[in-house]
Amino acid sequence: MSDRWLTLRADVCELPSGKTLSPYYVIEERDWVHVFALGPDSRVLTVKQYRYAGNATCVELPGGVVDEGEPPLVAARRELLEETGFEAATWTKVATVFANPARQTNRLHVFLAEGLGAGREQSLDESEEIEHEFSEVAAIRASIEQGSFSQALHIASFYLCLDFLTQRATK
Repeated sequence: MSDRWLTLRADVCELPSGKTLSPYYVIEERDWVHVFALGPDSRVLTVKQYRYAGNATCVELPGGVVDEGEPPLVAARRELLEETGFEAATWTKVATVFANPARQTNRLHVFLAEGLGAGREQSLDESEEIEHEFSEVAAIRASIEQGSFSQALHIASFYLCLDFLTQRATK
């Protein structure tokens, strides 16, 4: 099965031990980006949107799919602008991690965006209904504990960026 979102394939998977698993389903998806956008007052720009598969409204970091042939940084800039109307003067790549290498081929690129300019209108895709706001780090931590900031990869990106900022401040 293949469409504009993903390809699902059934492989014959041979393990290092020689054992074979068949079918072994693999999901081919494009890479993703997350943006930890830091305002001048050290608040973090978050977005809130409904996620159909989980039947949940989630608070998360801005981000999305890297278009074919698009460098991850270009995708991060585009997603931040589209979802929030903000642009950033300074960009730092913090990490690249696998989404789920057991079944998925894609990676997640995590960026820190600083020096945000004045916000403009969002430029959302027809399938997107996104609200955005600046949140204190402590409020995001509380949202993680309460379950509204609940996506594992967004939580990982949030803490990777906090760790990066802490290490940078101690150098």
